[in-house]
Amino acid sequence: MSKLEIKENKKLVLKNVLIKELKGINMEDLNNEINKFLNTLKVLKVQTFGPLITKSYGTNIHEDGTISTNYDLMIQAHNYLQYKKQFKVEKQLECSHCIYLRFSDKPQYLQYAYSKLDIYFYENDIESNGVTYNVFVSETEDNIVVDIFKPVVIV
Repeated sequence: MSKLEIKENKKLVLKNVLIKELKGINMEDLNNEINKFLNTLKVLKVQTFGPLITKSYGTNIHEDGTISTNYDLMIQAHNYLQYKKQFKVEKQLECSHCIYLRFSDKPQYLQYAYSKLDIYFYENDIESNGVTYNVFVSETEDNIVVDIFKPVVIV
């Protein structure tokens, strides 16, 4: 069996979602913003369930060589409505018709999962809508498990 097995027509469903939108963020600042988001959740004592989910879309390379992207940080929370002043909230987010891949290995190899998805789209003449969802299932120093969902453009 392949180390990186791709599955078609998967659906991502999130319920009671808190969203922190990061528009045009420099890639260098991303880890800091993720830590700030997670720390804010702890300070507010948000009752979360499930792992951190990210949505990446709209990456730009600027003339000075810096890279910026639009990045949403999401978490599911039992008491999500009480945080609508701090975060964007959604009762349910659904993303159908996704190509899916589960990555489980050392964090430095995660880029291969994205490359494999890109090659799969290319080889199968499938068009992506430019969005990637990452569900960070678990993470240790030596291993990261990420479910990657890439929506397909239906024609």
